[in-house]
Amino acid sequence: MEQLTTLLSEYGLWIVFFGMIIEGTAVIILSGVLCHLGILPCEETLIVAILGAIVGDQMWFYIGKNYAHKVLLKFPLLKEKVDTLKDRANTKAKWLAMTSRFIYGGAIAFPLVLGVERYSHKKFTIFDAFGASLASATGLIIGYLLSSSLENATTQINKIEHFMLLFLIILIVLAIYSYSKKLKEKKIKNIDDRQ
Repeated sequence: MEQLTTLLSEYGLWIVFFGMIIEGTAVIILSGVLCHLGILPCEETLIVAILGAIVGDQMWFYIGKNYAHKVLLKFPLLKEKVDTLKDRANTKAKWLAMTSRFIYGGAIAFPLVLGVERYSHKKFTIFDAFGASLASATGLIIGYLLSSSLENATTQINKIEHFMLLFLIILIVLAIYSYSKKLKEKKIKNIDDRQ
């Protein structure tokens, strides 16, 4: 465990950066947990997460703008998502740019669609930076709070575990007593039936 903690404290920010490039939802929530545990620094983690999200979104936007047809031919499921989003790209482009990190799979599909539809790169960058910042901060807070809640729950469980153990022992004793009583009654009934 100590080696893992050392590894995460040394390379954790890089893991956050590259994880946010790829998708990011699970990465940012786990980062919040690591921040709560003191393994990662909160402020630096937030900045790195935002930068990773923006770099990833820019990469997918660039691929959509320049190489979309080749990429979509190789990934038919992604092509289906892109086709369903094309209609919305023109009317709700700024919302797609801002919410891409809040919807699972949107971090890849939304920038790709906006690139395919030749949406303004400048507008995309502005709206995406806002959305990536908000999503990163939200995910980090959720992870931090989940870790805090889990820690509080563990503390409460530790406080009542002796009571729970005593209760379990009493249940086992009562079950054994009840079972042995039924066996005695069955034996008595069998003896009575024979006579």
